[in-house]
Amino acid sequence: MNRASSPTLATYTSLQRAFDHFNAELFAGELPDCLITLRSSNRHRGYHQANRFVSIEGAMAHELGLNPGFFTLQPIEIVLSTLVHEMVHHWQESFGHPTPSNHHNREWGEKMKSLGLVPTSTGLPEGDETGRKVSHYIISDGAYIQACQRLVAAGFALPWMDRHAPTEPEKLERVREQLKEQGLAPEFSPPPITVLKEIENTAPREQPWIYSPPFKRESTRVKFQCPECQAKAWANEDVELVCGLCNQIMRS
Repeated sequence: MNRASSPTLATYTSLQRAFDHFNAELFAGELPDCLITLRSSNRHRGYHQANRFVSIEGAMAHELGLNPGFFTLQPIEIVLSTLVHEMVHHWQESFGHPTPSNHHNREWGEKMKSLGLVPTSTGLPEGDETGRKVSHYIISDGAYIQACQRLVAAGFALPWMDRHAPTEPEKLERVREQLKEQGLAPEFSPPPITVLKEIENTAPREQPWIYSPPFKRESTRVKFQCPECQAKAWANEDVELVCGLCNQIMRS
């Protein structure tokens, strides 16, 4: 058996190749090695955790995690921008000043913008640039997209992806369309899910290529907070809650 073509080696070799490429082109080759992992999640596209791994010799390594479900749903340029998003966290942990209480602080955001990735909590320009949950969008002429296009033009591809989608493809497509309408989206490659669906239409299968998540009813609960002691509770927005500690009406 040719082990070089195994799914494990093919996948992790491609991820290391992408890391090395962006390290050289966007970080002057200064980022230390880390351990890249794949972890499925319904909430995160990627994450960075300092000193998550230790070797048998006692060396520490930061973890850079990616969600392979988004490999399926997003153009390769957006998938790789998540890798670089986490590499900026890796840069800050190694050379900057991370804030334990705010994973996406101002220093991180400025570094992102210098690479052509604009932080936003919504995926769109009106979102917050700092905070606990912050994504980004890609500037059309920024350093990131130019480096990414060179990598893709050299034949780069992610050979394997998760068949279980973490979210509805339509949600991600709507964000891309909104950015495009505002003139804020570069030209992207087609997401793999569109290619797989075309194959499925011409050669139907018993099992689908991609499993979309089951329909989830939107929650109607809102957060209430006591103005006195700041205690929190969640309930339907049309109810009236009274704090049992302060006897104050809680506000939504």
